[in-house]
Amino acid sequence: MAMIQSFTNVEKTTHKFAFKLSPTNYGFWKQMIQPFLVTNRLFGYIDGTIQCPPPKTIATTDTTSTDNPSYLYWITNDAHVWMLLASTISEASYQHVQGTTSLDLWLSLERAYAPNTSSLKYTLKTQILKMEMKGDETSSAYLTRA
Repeated sequence: MAMIQSFTNVEKTTHKFAFKLSPTNYGFWKQMIQPFLVTNRLFGYIDGTIQCPPPKTIATTDTTSTDNPSYLYWITNDAHVWMLLASTISEASYQHVQGTTSLDLWLSLERAYAPNTSSLKYTLKTQILKMEMKGDETSSAYLTRA
């Protein structure tokens, strides 16, 4: 797995979208947000392909644990994506905002607004297949997350 890098100042520039997600424009909102995230290499945070690395790594020369720089980068990058998404949500739609990660936010909006289609089922099945139990996670916590 490649090391996660921090965004540069250029990448962190605030983008102002001329629209907000409302109860009636989810399809349009998604069609505008998704390409923006893809072209800025941020879509992996909301589709689960850029997963949170463990906070500690084990050094190979001995048994000491060291801080994992990718963990902090992931946390800050994911928070940036969460804020970007949240900034495009209207007050009427904000009631559907749930979770602490950008993936949680994306899925909560999808559950609230996307029609129950085979593509939604495929997305959910794909995300479940990609789920892995974290090293320090209990079985019940894993099942709750699933």
